[in-house]
Amino acid sequence: MPKGDPFTALCRLAAATDTRVVADLHLHTTASDGDLTPSQLVHFVRNARLDAFAVTDHDTLAGYDEAVALGLPTPRIVPGVEVSTEYDGREVHVLGLFVDPANAPLRSALEASCATRRERFRRFVDVLAERGAAVNAGEVAVAERASVSLGRRHLAGLLVRAGHARTRFDAFRRFLQPLSETVPPTHLMPMTRALELIHSAGGLSVLAHPGERWDEAALSRLASLGLRGVEVKFPAANLSRIAELVRIAGQLGLACTGGSDSHAPAERTIGSVGLPRVEWLTLAGKASGS
Repeated sequence: MPKGDPFTALCRLAAATDTRVVADLHLHTTASDGDLTPSQLVHFVRNARLDAFAVTDHDTLAGYDEAVALGLPTPRIVPGVEVSTEYDGREVHVLGLFVDPANAPLRSALEASCATRRERFRRFVDVLAERGAAVNAGEVAVAERASVSLGRRHLAGLLVRAGHARTRFDAFRRFLQPLSETVPPTHLMPMTRALELIHSAGGLSVLAHPGERWDEAALSRLASLGLRGVEVKFPAANLSRIAELVRIAGQLGLACTGGSDSHAPAERTIGSVGLPRVEWLTLAGKASGS
């Protein structure tokens, strides 16, 4: 079509105003604490008519490995991971998107984190039993076989099935959160180390679901450490927060991403949060050129 053709201009306008999510870049599987297997996740993603999605399990690439092994041409599977890090005395989650899944240093570090996660999981089971909230040993074994990266969401489910809590939220509130000091998160990777590993694997480091404490000054400090992106669209972010994060990202030269952070489709719809086409294509173009 000629550059000045009215139909061409109309198409460009439609593309610019198309807000339908086509890329959900924050999803979990049973490789960590999601309810769907990687193959089930792919099924849900296809039903959601997404062009792309990222498997971002906690501290492991195992979910991505299984999803990509299905060999499906579409939608595009972005190799990713959600790394549990420590920064300024707090737990901070960093997404590594577009990483090279064959990168040996990254894989080795993630395997070490998962081994520590497993130790912490078993310690939780012991402490819960000591506090009168024992969980079924057979179900503990099933959880350990099913997931490479074990976490508190697994324990919350076990507490519900054992009748100690009504819901996972109830289990967190009454049992797991009060034990945070007794069973601390020993699997956390120093933030600077996580950024180094993600970048050495050719990936884009992204601050996941930044709460209100992440203002421009705080994000600027992370950018000075090497952070390259921020998740501007996530379930807890309202329109004003999204606009603020987009502004800050623009000021600091950070890439903008988004995703539903879905662990279970019954709790949060896959593709309910993410990037529309123009934003996805912009991000993918930057990632391929980096």
